[in-house]
Amino acid sequence: MRRGEIWTYYPPSEQARARQMVLLSSDGINDSDRPWLLGTELLDRDPHDILGVAVDGHYWVSTVNVMRLYRPWLREYVAEIDTEVQEQIDRALRAALDL
Repeated sequence: MRRGEIWTYYPPSEQARARQMVLLSSDGINDSDRPWLLGTELLDRDPHDILGVAVDGHYWVSTVNVMRLYRPWLREYVAEIDTEVQEQIDRALRAALDL
């Protein structure tokens, strides 16, 4: 698993739906044995937020919705976002977290 990859996330709850998640945690964390990673949901509509980033014209991420992801529930690799979008997400995360 690498930063910027999109994975399908399957929480075990019957009420939870499978979601597409973009990994945000560093590759050092992603390469470790840690059970929890950081990510955000890939949205199918514009969040209308200055901290939202368009992924490919069809999808968005909101950098104010960073969440912990349990590694075993990330089951299917989908794609990887491009470098330019990753840089936009990085800038939005720095703004959201005042870094």
